[in-house]
Amino acid sequence: MAGPPSPASRPDDAPAAGNASWDDIRIFNAIAVGGSMAMAAAQLDLSEATITRRLKALEKDLGLQLFIREANRLVPTAIGRELAIEAGEIEAAARRFMLRAEAARPSANAPVRVTATTSISLFLTMHATTVSRDAGGLEIVIISTRDRLNLARGEADVALRMGKPPEEPGYYAQKIGRLMQALYCRRDVDPATAPIISVNRETSSRIDDHILRYAAGRPIAARVGDSAARYESIRSAGALSMAPCFMADIDPALRRLAPPPEATGDEIFLLSHDVSRQRPGVGAVLAALRKLFRAHRARLEGTLPQADPSS
Repeated sequence: MAGPPSPASRPDDAPAAGNASWDDIRIFNAIAVGGSMAMAAAQLDLSEATITRRLKALEKDLGLQLFIREANRLVPTAIGRELAIEAGEIEAAARRFMLRAEAARPSANAPVRVTATTSISLFLTMHATTVSRDAGGLEIVIISTRDRLNLARGEADVALRMGKPPEEPGYYAQKIGRLMQALYCRRDVDPATAPIISVNRETSSRIDDHILRYAAGRPIAARVGDSAARYESIRSAGALSMAPCFMADIDPALRRLAPPPEATGDEIFLLSHDVSRQRPGVGAVLAALRKLFRAHRARLEGTLPQADPSS
């Protein structure tokens, strides 16, 4: 059985089928269901002139006659009936698409999900009630993870990240501060004999290099990637290690051994995406986070005095 003619064997006067738009298929389907231009125009809230013009353009583009024009009705041709079945399925799929999108879309007062690394998540947790209050009482959900959740796919609404923000379309990034870390030990511990905890190099080779230089050949007792866990090891186990200044400087039991090195600092970016930024609640949380990081910039950068142990 001979197959369809190849493009090379198509007669010169045979039109090449174009790409029908979604709107054209929708108009064609409305005519097929309603049986007239007037019915299709009423259903789609368009003028009959527009319906007529779009149908003629579609038939010309496809190179097919889709309807036979009778006195008071448009009757689909044989190919028109076949395509009407396809158009009906497309229309139904489009309705399912919108229903599923509506069901998945967060409501205006839905919690706003903020993703951040462990250290920044801890900072947010310390000030969560302030963020909620400044955002008009909205509930916020803090997702602590080193994984870069995809804002475009709605895995989170807002992200606080260190390092270079994504360059893909739809993202908006703003630098809102720096996270500085310094060497600390407990005040009742001799730093010359305290066990030293560093990090694995996959987490931060810069921090590991700084600790190794300070250690000057002393053994490393352990490597802990999480900065909040390193802080706890200093506080509870009497270790010497690096911790974020915003955590350790307010602890009167700890003392800083040296200023925070610039080389180990991380820029903090506030990241959002067009998908979620349209929600008023997300905009309110973004504004609240900008305000929070402005207010605590010096604490995050380690430029404020340490807590007084005598107070």
